[in-house]
Amino acid sequence: MSLFSLSGFGVGYRDSDRLHPAVEAIDLDVPAGRHLAVLGESGSGKSTLALALAGLLPANAETNGMLSRPGFAAPPRLGRDIGLVFQDPGGSLDPLMRVGEQIAEARVVNRGGTWRAARGLAESWLARVSIPDPPASARKYPHQFSGGQKQRIALAAALVSEPALLIADEPTSALDTMSQYAIMGLLKEIAAERGLTLVFVTHDIALASGIADDIAVLYRGRLVESGPAARIFSTPSHPYTAALLATRLDLAKPRPRRFAEIDPRDFSLHVPGGAHE
Repeated sequence: MSLFSLSGFGVGYRDSDRLHPAVEAIDLDVPAGRHLAVLGESGSGKSTLALALAGLLPANAETNGMLSRPGFAAPPRLGRDIGLVFQDPGGSLDPLMRVGEQIAEARVVNRGGTWRAARGLAESWLARVSIPDPPASARKYPHQFSGGQKQRIALAAALVSEPALLIADEPTSALDTMSQYAIMGLLKEIAAERGLTLVFVTHDIALASGIADDIAVLYRGRLVESGPAARIFSTPSHPYTAALLATRLDLAKPRPRRFAEIDPRDFSLHVPGGAHE
């Protein structure tokens, strides 16, 4: 079953009398229990699509087409049914609140229960995301942790309410390489053990290849290719996907192909209609 189903879905942002398309004519299913990587360069519409799934589009956004939620018995609630992890771990946490209280508050607000039980869960989740000495760490403030640790804490706060879906929007781009792979390994492990549906937004092919079951590739607001990760990584059908794959570092090659060496006119021939041609 699909948690989300999109058909001809589009989002534009209204600026005075003009509507600026961000994504257009998206046909996509998000199957329950699968890990979907949404790939594309900056400005391709990845984050807009993630915000639409989360129900967080700003007031000036206008949508068209269909976005249904067949995998939810009732309209999903952000925090309880859908967890979110954003790019900037520092911006995801309240600097004036102890991290244990932040995680506990997320549990109480979204699932109820007592604060005492929620604080216990907070410490359990700090341990689960490999934060050292959870009881002591729970009493600390965000500035007392590294960037990678703060992203782990943000992940704990997103998962403590046991959502069915986790949306991670470029959650590793602000981190060093070692922290990136540690966070991705943790995401994959937790998602697998809990049967969690994951939508991972990134421009990094290498990170996506380590976690994704399915791939959706966006180019200039259009979905140009989607399907099982194994098929897309081995035999991409769209030149933009092939170009993305060509930018990966490969020890067998002297250097990756650069986007500057790729003619964007090659792509537009394969993107049907619309303002992005």
